[in-house]
Amino acid sequence: MSSFTERDLLNRLGVRYSNIRRGTLADRWVRAEHVRRRLGHASMNYVADFIALDKYPGIPYGTALAMHWFEVKVSRSDWLAELRQPEKSEAFTRFANHAWLVVSDASIVKPGELPDGWGLLVAAGAGLRAKVAAPRVDAEPVPFDLTISIAAAAQRTGARELAHRDAATAHIDYGVKKCSACGKSAPCRWHQPRAFGGHRASLE
Repeated sequence: MSSFTERDLLNRLGVRYSNIRRGTLADRWVRAEHVRRRLGHASMNYVADFIALDKYPGIPYGTALAMHWFEVKVSRSDWLAELRQPEKSEAFTRFANHAWLVVSDASIVKPGELPDGWGLLVAAGAGLRAKVAAPRVDAEPVPFDLTISIAAAAQRTGARELAHRDAATAHIDYGVKKCSACGKSAPCRWHQPRAFGGHRASLE
């Protein structure tokens, strides 16, 4: 039986979809965990395990912007349950440019089970390996309530990330290194506490 948890795979997604542009503090990606499809207490309120928004605009401007949607599974039984409820994924995939299944072991998904147009990410080493690439597809416009839900989840995710990993280090010109979260010299005692044995600085 796999020792992986959902949190293990979410942490790996967080690392995979982090990319600080050299010379800036700007991250190419916006990460959001556990995104609710609807706001409030709506019935049938499905939840996306992970959404990553690609901010790179591309040339012509805007052509590369993308939403990546992820379903995370650590057991075959969970995956089979997902297959029995396709409406859960369809609540999000219609708005996503890339759809991914993320699994702790490739044996969770049997041949022919991966839905058309989905990619497959499998835990490998300390990261994730794309066993099947997720093709880019045209997506429906994102509804306003889902836009707000993603923003709210991204805010929560950013606040929680420090519990799982340090903020990335930004490499500024002339070898200067800064904390990507606050712009202070890296390592930063608040957002990169693991460099100091896990002890954060006072907020004062």
